[in-house]
Amino acid sequence: MKNYHQALQEGKKEGYTPLIIIPSEMMLEIVDTEADEGYSKDDRESIIKKSKDIDVKALLKRLLDEAMSMEEDDDDITGEFSLEEQPDHFLSIEEVINKKIIIAKVPTDHPWEVAAWVPMGGFNECPMPEEQVAVFKYWYEKYGAIPALVTTDVWEFFVENPPKTQEESELLAWEQFGFCGDIVLQGVGTVNSLAGTLIHSSVWYFWWD
Repeated sequence: MKNYHQALQEGKKEGYTPLIIIPSEMMLEIVDTEADEGYSKDDRESIIKKSKDIDVKALLKRLLDEAMSMEEDDDDITGEFSLEEQPDHFLSIEEVINKKIIIAKVPTDHPWEVAAWVPMGGFNECPMPEEQVAVFKYWYEKYGAIPALVTTDVWEFFVENPPKTQEESELLAWEQFGFCGDIVLQGVGTVNSLAGTLIHSSVWYFWWD
């Protein structure tokens, strides 16, 4: 975490965005631009261009409607608000103790664009890369949320301006539930429990099963 925060401050001065990458064979296929299935510069630019045509609020509403359609009882998924333990580090790092990880210097000063540089998605309800870019920009502008860590099925964020009230946290939790239903359905259990982890929290976690 110390190395990440140091890179984050340096990146703001030098025009890059640090991104922790957990190495794997699948991740190598994603980031290797020389591979047959790798993404090229043209692919990256296309993803960014497509993201600019997306109505983010309409997208988040559609994703939430799709997530809610799988639930029979709205009250059960809503739950009661309660303050939860808030992590101060990226959870995925715990899984790679004593193994090497990468802190890449992604050459963009638009943090939301890292989802186009390391494109994952389009599986198991995980939004497409261009949808991720659009949502990440929206959350960056609203909360200072910086995509900070990626695996083949996880995004984690460092958040500079997290919600400070219960109302703000609950509204954000519904957005995050639509974006990534698994963090509720296979995680904290209810949307308001998720909200309890977001208030004043500097770390967000998303995982698609």
